[in-house]
Amino acid sequence: MKKESMIEKNMTSTDEFVRTLYTDLHDRIQHYEKEEAGAEKMRKVDCLPEIALIGIISVFLLSVIF
Repeated sequence: MKKESMIEKNMTSTDEFVRTLYTDLHDRIQHYEKEEAGAEKMRKVDCLPEIALIGIISVFLLSVIF
C-alpha cells in the first residue's frame, strides 16, 4: 500500500488557503528539482588553481618559519 504524502493530501484539501499553499509548494519543489538536475558536479580540474595557491602559500610560510 502506497502512503500518500502530506503535500499531496493537502493539495486536495477543502480549505482553499491550504490547497493554494501546498499547490504552490509542490510547484516550487518541482521547479527546484528540475533546475538541480542540470547542475554539474565539481571536478578535480576545477579546483586545481586553488589547491596550487594553497600549496604555494604553505611552502612560503614553512620557509619563513624554518
